[in-house]
Amino acid sequence: MKKHLAQIAVFAAAFAICLFGLMQCTQKAAQQTEKEEAPTPLTTHAEGADTLRSEDIAESEVKPITLKWLPSTGMHALLDNLDLSDIIVSHDWAELGFYGADRYKIEFYFAEVTKDEKDPFLYHVVGKNRHKKVVSEFKGTLRIDSLAQITDPNLDTEEVSDMGVQRMYSAGGSFTLAEDSLSKYSGRFTGRLKMDFASYDKAPTEIWFFSDTPNKGSGIRYDGVWTSYKTGKSKPVIWSKDLFRFANDILKEFSIGERDVEINEKYRSLGWDNFWENDEWWAESKVKM
Repeated sequence: MKKHLAQIAVFAAAFAICLFGLMQCTQKAAQQTEKEEAPTPLTTHAEGADTLRSEDIAESEVKPITLKWLPSTGMHALLDNLDLSDIIVSHDWAELGFYGADRYKIEFYFAEVTKDEKDPFLYHVVGKNRHKKVVSEFKGTLRIDSLAQITDPNLDTEEVSDMGVQRMYSAGGSFTLAEDSLSKYSGRFTGRLKMDFASYDKAPTEIWFFSDTPNKGSGIRYDGVWTSYKTGKSKPVIWSKDLFRFANDILKEFSIGERDVEINEKYRSLGWDNFWENDEWWAESKVKM
């Protein structure tokens, strides 16, 4: 009898262990499903900008920046020997934007950027864009035609000095990106660009996201139109390195949160239901210069 009871106890213990394990697996599976279905918040540069703000300046006391525009000789002195290709290229992430009157999502990837050998203000670019699952290749140019030195009275000078920042600049210019004319739906993107960058003591020149510049601290911002080769009709387009720094100025309450943002549900049907996925759609084939 005692042996029989012992066997029952062992069986009961084994059953309990199996049941506990099954519950753990089920719980983990449920958590994984929930994790996959829940949007992953996108972190923007807003927190970094706040971190660099002087503690003596409250948000309600933020002062406007000053832009000291350089003459042609000053632009040449800086840009003749400075190559901005590495901050224009897209690296590992596509740049997000709005396209058309409905502001449907569009993505751009600058695969190659080359500074012109003779013109220090001109850059040649090659890349792709994606809109509603249609991927189009493009080639084009970016031209810098204005350059200003940024003075930001809101920054913590000690923090900025520790970063090794020497000077900050804001550049303006134009862009032309021509899609393959043999594609069914193709045209040309044209417009204006704004680009902020900083020079450092012991580091390469980098994009500057941390001041309230004309492009709202979004790094590089492109604002223009797409014009169809076939019909000649145009549609508005705007995209940026950090779209969420000014997205709510384009679509009311587009994103929720200032640092870790989520897309408002009413806009997710415009292609923003999977904005956090980095599927590297641009890597399927390379475009040659």
